[in-house]
Amino acid sequence: MKNNESWDWEINASTKWFDWHLREIISYKDLLFRFVRRNLIASYQQTILGPFWVFIQPALTTLVYYLIFGKVVKISTGGIPPVLFYLSGILFWSFFSDCLNGTMYTFLQNANIFNKVYFPRLVVPVSNVISHSVRISIQLLLFILIYVYNLVTVGLYGNYYILLTPLLLLLTAGFGLGAGLIISVFTAKYRDLDYALQFILRLFMFATPVVYPASIVPARYQLLFWLNPLTVVTETFRAAYFTHEPVHYLRLAFCVIEVLFLLVVGITLFKKKELKIMDVV
Repeated sequence: MKNNESWDWEINASTKWFDWHLREIISYKDLLFRFVRRNLIASYQQTILGPFWVFIQPALTTLVYYLIFGKVVKISTGGIPPVLFYLSGILFWSFFSDCLNGTMYTFLQNANIFNKVYFPRLVVPVSNVISHSVRISIQLLLFILIYVYNLVTVGLYGNYYILLTPLLLLLTAGFGLGAGLIISVFTAKYRDLDYALQFILRLFMFATPVVYPASIVPARYQLLFWLNPLTVVTETFRAAYFTHEPVHYLRLAFCVIEVLFLLVVGITLFKKKELKIMDVV
């Protein structure tokens, strides 16, 4: 007899390189938002101040950077109020770092779940990025409050490029997600990579204009400096909120290409290895 049974899912030993099945994430949207809710709640459980840490962390970091780099080292901020200068860099760097760190441990931190039940593995890293997107959206309110205060008292410059803010957040999230997906495959197999990557991540922060403006970078390093997507994102954000200078669309377009490339490579590698990698975790 001919078997006419139809299957909702089919799990094979191997998958094609570009067989992403992204529609499954939509089918599991309820699970996705449950993971988001879990991440947000778990972050501040058993803390005295709870959700207020969303504001306290960037505020304290900004204060430390202001005292060290602004008062002691006296690095120029290019005419931008120091508090806003450091806060803008901290917000985007922290967002990227959180997305990357939360994604790169996908297999290691969820091995027990992955070995017991099937669901699209991409749900976990995507939920991580959404969770951190909620946090930075709230933290941007702190930035806006300080910005409006300085707009009234100091007289800052701003232009319509402020409307690019959602795009800059998407690029940062995509950069963290794409890089994190690639790294997650290797950290699951080679545990010592974790120590090296944490060291590299700290160095990478100083290759990003978090505590200094791009204008102080020597000309011979400018090309390499602007290849960093976070450099483009951070400097575009500052140009939109603090100057009348036009946005460098060529750099922004190249940044979009870089992030899309990382996402394609990251998702492809993640989906290709997601079944086999569980044998070595």
